[in-house]
Amino acid sequence: MARGNSDSGSGFAAVFLLMLVIGFIVTYIWWIVGAAAVVGLFFVGRALVRQADERRELAAAREEELKLRADRHMRWTIAGDSRAVYGPEGASATDALSPPPALPGSDEDVDDDSVAVATMATTADGLATLVREKPPGWTWALFASVLVERRNNVLPRLRDSELGFSPSVGVPVYSGTELARILFGFVDEMLSTARQIDDFMAAPAFMATLNPGDEHGGDAEAIEHVANRLMDYHDRLLELSERCRRVTPSSYYGDVVAECARVINRLLQGYRDFIAELVDVVEALPKFLRHADGDIHLGSLALDLDIKGVSHLTKRLDAISR
Repeated sequence: MARGNSDSGSGFAAVFLLMLVIGFIVTYIWWIVGAAAVVGLFFVGRALVRQADERRELAAAREEELKLRADRHMRWTIAGDSRAVYGPEGASATDALSPPPALPGSDEDVDDDSVAVATMATTADGLATLVREKPPGWTWALFASVLVERRNNVLPRLRDSELGFSPSVGVPVYSGTELARILFGFVDEMLSTARQIDDFMAAPAFMATLNPGDEHGGDAEAIEHVANRLMDYHDRLLELSERCRRVTPSSYYGDVVAECARVINRLLQGYRDFIAELVDVVEALPKFLRHADGDIHLGSLALDLDIKGVSHLTKRLDAISR
């Protein structure tokens, strides 16, 4: 009997509470709807702001890319490079079929010994001559020569990185969680190195070293130091690529490691493109400077550290870490 009264009382209390809740909702329905609308608008607004920020970043990156392409095209045009007309691929095919002739009175027809202009140095004696004689453009020629020398020293390792080659003996990892932890560490180290490279090249001392202001001025030791430090970052990325490719997961996760290696290699590709373009500029210096009167503007060169693939990779790592 007591139990029946208890159940009846509990049921009444539940009904009473339900009526209170319904009454509260009916009384304050518009306040509740308004609050829900405000919360919804907040999240929608935040999403729109993020999209707008992403569009602005993409637009800024696109604008910078177009500027660099325009500067590159201008240099090709000034140098009389066929790539200015046919593009890189078209110029290679056209020159292979019909090499451009040297016109009378053109730069190719001028005796190189009559005009002292800096060129790439491929030997220790060449570097010493460059530093001793300091011809026009020697600072950039010295800088580029050191970059090329350092790059050539690791060319086989760079080819392995481009190929995604994995050594036969690696570091076995079977857990998705452990693999995600390791690869997240590689990604973080890569992003940290990329930021350090940006800060290094943005330092006022970097450009001041390469552009001393005086044609025959400049500190050769400082230039070599800057070039070697820039390539130290390059070698750090190369070592990171090798550590990534040494990770040996189960076959189920093999493509994740391969994607991580490709993302890291994109930064090395940025170095390769930067060095190649810098060498193009130095090799064209005789054409730029032989008839120049005063300063000439050759546009901008940029070391493009492409990290656009990081977002997709981190999403995959989040998925396998669960």
